Amino acid sequence: MPQAPVRPHRRPGDWAALRVVETEAMGATWNAAVDAFLRDVRARNCSRATLENYRTYLLGNRAQQFVADYGVRTVADVTPQALREFQAELLDAGLSPQTAATFHRIVRNFLGFCRREGWGIVPEALEVPGPRLPLHEPETFSQAEELRLLEACRTDRDRFLVEFMLRTGLRLSEVANVTLDDIVTGADGAYVRVRQGKGAKDRIVPLDTAHSRLSQRLTAYVRSGRPQDAKDRHLFLGNRRDPVTGDWPPLARDGVKVALRRLGDDTGIHVHPHKFRHTFATRALAAGVDSLVLQRALGHSTLAMVNRYVHFQARDLLNAWRARTD
Repeated sequence: MPQAPVRPHRRPGDWAALRVVETEAMGATWNAAVDAFLRDVRARNCSRATLENYRTYLLGNRAQQFVADYGVRTVADVTPQALREFQAELLDAGLSPQTAATFHRIVRNFLGFCRREGWGIVPEALEVPGPRLPLHEPETFSQAEELRLLEACRTDRDRFLVEFMLRTGLRLSEVANVTLDDIVTGADGAYVRVRQGKGAKDRIVPLDTAHSRLSQRLTAYVRSGRPQDAKDRHLFLGNRRDPVTGDWPPLARDGVKVALRRLGDDTGIHVHPHKFRHTFATRALAAGVDSLVLQRALGHSTLAMVNRYVHFQARDLLNAWRARTD
């Protein structure tokens, strides 16, 4: 009696590889291509926030509506005309230009991946322009508002938190992640080492200028404003001990937001974490810091991203006009 053929045992990873082969053979469906794209994003060590952003935009209701309305069976069915029309529909439906632009950027990155995989994406699909965004000057704190915020702080921690964010331009998550071990003082000067910032990139941000010694105030804060018996090494800690461990827990992202929201309520000033970053960048440029240097301090990958922070205050514009020689 003939024996049935023995099926080879497959490991979980083998099934994923087999699915990719089948996808390539039949033409990649939208969802299968998105799965492959997200695996590539994870392999490139992008942040969890970036991964979830891609997943939401590519598998959410808007993307599924696009696939259904335009008969997208495989990603090769995506045409430049379909992308242009759907983008217009998003704006007509009341979506903000910023959200429509994000949708456009993510879909373009996804289709670029699909084209590199050989899944039949026409090059014209990658050339469809995104929606034109209105130009808004980034909101910044004035010197008077900075003083009001510092005066309204209820604790030494909050006071130094405000100063630290204004003088370093760190992102919210980066502020929450800074530890005492990230503060470096050497012969060349003092700086904070930002570990695995956005895009999984390390960088350094100087602490001192010719007229401002943030490193000295940081040392004073650690010596007298931070709990002396704390075992946790984070620079900013919560206001209450952990009831289980008895130690002072790190100040998480949400804790920073709460502290800043309270300052906004107390002063009537619009306080947002990224507004500190805008202020840092704008003041650095006004003080003559080179754009390439600022790009590295901010942790941006391109100068175009730095230019979003550039704006002239009325005083700067008037001074530039007075300096003209014609």
